[in-house]
Amino acid sequence: MKCETCQYCQQSSYEIKGKQVNTACCTLSNYVVKADKEHNCTLYNKDLSGYDICYNCKYYLGGGDWGLFCSHKDMYYHLGKFSDDPCDYYKKKE
Repeated sequence: MKCETCQYCQQSSYEIKGKQVNTACCTLSNYVVKADKEHNCTLYNKDLSGYDICYNCKYYLGGGDWGLFCSHKDMYYHLGKFSDDPCDYYKKKE
């Protein structure tokens, strides 16, 4: 499976030392990898919409750092990942 064909992939292209490099950033894990490289990912195009996890919350931002993970004002200092169980402020995305 290649990241570039996954629904959670955001592709970018950069020039580094005169060479074009195509990268893929996973919106779930925030890992950046070569877009055309084969990966064995258990979440490849998996439908996560039925799960009550942070990824499906309207406040989820996608990063893992303070102020970048959750946009709810009371969760500014929360560090987490997309698959965490929802908190008391969880509101499912529409």
